[in-house]
Amino acid sequence: LEVAAATILESKFQFEMPINKRAIISGALGATASSIGKLALSPESPVPSTFHSYCHIIMNTYYQHENDIGWICPYVSLGTRVVCFLCMIGVNLLMVSSFLDGMNESGSVVGTALSTAANFSFSALYGILFFEEHVP
Repeated sequence: LEVAAATILESKFQFEMPINKRAIISGALGATASSIGKLALSPESPVPSTFHSYCHIIMNTYYQHENDIGWICPYVSLGTRVVCFLCMIGVNLLMVSSFLDGMNESGSVVGTALSTAANFSFSALYGILFFEEHVP
């Protein structure tokens, strides 16, 4: 009887820990969205300034004699910020969908913990690779 009870308890409390990919993906998407938002809204962002510089180069090369075209370059810079901002919103929508699927897959506590850990990790990675931030 003791052996049967021990076997039942072992089988009852023995479970596998699957890898919850959707919760991890949601954390990575959250970090990606925040990085895109930083590109869209930061005054030191390289994306709008690069497009603004290219616009001036193109305007000076092809439209040397027309002074009325100089108003286009600030709008090009603004347009790149708007595109980055819309991409951030789209990636955030994907992140929320993936997060909810991850919570259904693994439960709310495990899903939230995995998503948060992945978000921190990918945010640090993006900061080091793309924004030249230093980790002490």
